[in-house]
Order: sequence, then structure tokens, then C-alpha cells
Amino acid sequence: MNCIFCKADSTGSCSVEHIIPESLGNTDHVLPPGVVCDRCNTYFSIKVEKPLLETPYFRDMCYRGRIRNKQGNPPRVQGIHLQGLAPVYLIPDMDGNGASICASREKDETRLVETIRELTQFTIVVPIPTEPDQQLLSRFLAKIAIESLALKFSDMARGIREVEEKSELNPLREYARKGAPGSSWPYHSRPLYPSDFLFVESESEPYEVLHEWTFLYTKGGELYFVLALFGIEYAINMGGPYIDGYKQWLTEKFDNSPLYPNGISGIGHNLSVKKQ
Repeated sequence: MNCIFCKADSTGSCSVEHIIPESLGNTDHVLPPGVVCDRCNTYFSIKVEKPLLETPYFRDMCYRGRIRNKQGNPPRVQGIHLQGLAPVYLIPDMDGNGASICASREKDETRLVETIRELTQFTIVVPIPTEPDQQLLSRFLAKIAIESLALKFSDMARGIREVEEKSELNPLREYARKGAPGSSWPYHSRPLYPSDFLFVESESEPYEVLHEWTFLYTKGGELYFVLALFGIEYAINMGGPYIDGYKQWLTEKFDNSPLYPNGISGIGHNLSVKKQ
């Protein structure tokens, strides 16, 4: 067996690969050991996923989704306690809508408690995060796209080998692995539904969708990977650094997502859900 990214022999690799990181709530969609070699697995974890998931943008996503990290700890976002003029962390109530606060630094904790006791009300401002570095995010999408394609064909004879050998994917592979300074692979993003949107099916409890994806083949022969993550839709062209074909497809389909071609009235593809 060879790695689908570096194509080196991965027979002795022992790490499973989470297509969406565990810290974003994924426990279902994984690739078995060897599909992604241990070296590439570690590289993506340290050089792509870790710096991306530590950005305020993704911290805010996890906070709103109440997603625990790999160690089981609740998410937290940084805010400013205006009366105390000090940075604090907000930690959500994992079973409700409230939140607790703690000081960013241990030495400030006592002062924070004293300040709160002195006030009848207090204000905490959480800055609206901007989207993270575009190259880092597009490399993240490229990595997920290739791994999702491998998962799609994993039950077919030579399916994963076909993904590994497909030369048309080599530019995307190299971009995900190396992302040279100044290089760019554009993606399309837009809000699809609120992050706390509750989907309802007949005879089922309401639930939130953490992530879902599908593949889109356009009339022009382009293959797009379309991912919805906490309600934000991302699309990336797997054959080249161009996004115009996807924009044209959206125009022709009246902006309906490939995940919901008839509008958001039902369940999408490859769901990872959180029951309420």
C-alpha cells in the first residue's frame, strides 16, 4: 500500500486518518492505517490543521457548536471584560445556553472574581473573527477533498489505488502537502445555513449538522469538492486552481447548493450529526 499523498510505501503505518479533525466533532469519517502514511498524517496535523484550528475563526466555530477538543475539554473563546479591562475566556455550558468566564492568566483570576462581585452587571465583548489565512484554509480543503475521494472509493476494488495513481490529482496533492509561499488555490465560500440550524425529519428528533460533503461534476468536466462545515459551504476545484466553473453552476442552479439541489428542505450527503 502507498500513501495517497506522498505515494511512498505506507505498509507499516499505524495511524488512522480523520478526514475532518476530531476537534471539529468528527468521529465517523476516518481512513484506515496506510491510506495516509504516518509521516503525512503527522505533517498535516502539525503544519495545517493545528495552526488553522487555533485561529479565532475556528475557535469561534467550536464554541458555537459546543465541540470538545480531542482531550475532552470544552471549547473557549477570548473576550474582553470591559469593566475589568482585561482579556478573559468564555467557556460554554455544554448542556445549555449559558457560559462561564475565567481569566486568560491565572494570576488575574482573583482580581476578576473580585471585580465581578463588585458589579451588578458586567459586559464581555467577543470580537467577530475574520476568516483565516486563505492559503492555509485552501490547503486544509485540498487535504479533505482527496481523503474524501479515497473514502468514497474505499469499498471498490483498487478504489484507493485509483485515487493514489490519478495523475490529475497531483497538483492538488502537492499544494496540500507543500503550499509554497505565494502559491494560491482559490475556493468558494458562503453561508449555507446558520451553525445552530436544526434539521427535522419525520419521526426524528431535531439535530444539528456538524459537517457534510459531496462531489460535483460540471458540464465542463470539472470535479468540485463541496463541504459544509458548521453551516459554511466551501467548494474547491480538484482539477486546477480555478473556481469560475462552480460560480457558473450556482448561477444556473439559482444558487442552490449541490448538497441541497432542491433547497434546504431535507438531509444532505455524508452527514455527521449532533443530536439535541
